[in-house]
Amino acid sequence: MEHHPESSEASVEEHAIPSLPVRIVQVFVSPAKLFDALRHRPAWMGAVLTLIGVSIALQFLTPVVVPEEILRRAAEARISDFIPAGTDPAVLEQQVDAAVSPGPVGIVAGAVIATPLILSLIAGLLLIAFNVIMGGEASFKQLFSAGAHAMYIYTAGGIVSIGLMATGAEIVTLTPGLFLPEMEGFIGRFLNGINIFSVWTCGVLGVAVSRFYPGRSVAAGTTYLLVLYLILVAAIAGLAGLFAGLAG
Repeated sequence: MEHHPESSEASVEEHAIPSLPVRIVQVFVSPAKLFDALRHRPAWMGAVLTLIGVSIALQFLTPVVVPEEILRRAAEARISDFIPAGTDPAVLEQQVDAAVSPGPVGIVAGAVIATPLILSLIAGLLLIAFNVIMGGEASFKQLFSAGAHAMYIYTAGGIVSIGLMATGAEIVTLTPGLFLPEMEGFIGRFLNGINIFSVWTCGVLGVAVSRFYPGRSVAAGTTYLLVLYLILVAAIAGLAGLFAGLAG
């Protein structure tokens, strides 16, 4: 049998994966092209380690560039929803202190533990829906790789929020609630809990579903993840309302 080295070289080139910086850009501007490459070579380690490093760096950088007063007000607004009415103000103050200054060990441990757990959860949810229920054949590694790259969109949202707060804006996340500041109650908490960059991340992962599962549309993956995300936001909003109504 005659061997054609040029054919082997063409195959390797066809399945070559771009460098990590190129892949990070692609997830924003051409996710379909990125996930086509990851389907053949689901690289993930560099993306995850860099994601963890960026997360740690941002948490150390935030108190340096954002005024402490704004950080404390943002933390208080976030935590107060889960503090029962009538609770000693000193308790709330302690919670705010812990949120604003978690310490280097807490920052590093949180990023190192939470990042792979979240990515594994996303990959697992996609496997349940599109492999177990719908009979697809994508691997956990492919979906984990897709999530690791898509999470840079969510991280970009954090960078935008830090930049806005550094200029004096009291904005922790970009949400639909910014357009309805007078909305209160469950609806207000629900709208303020929807992170626009999280929605974007769900959409990009929908693209991954369409590339990893032949015959599945972008809408299928996006809708599935978006519904799960909105259920989570609604549950948190409802829980916050429950705590707010409790007597201390």
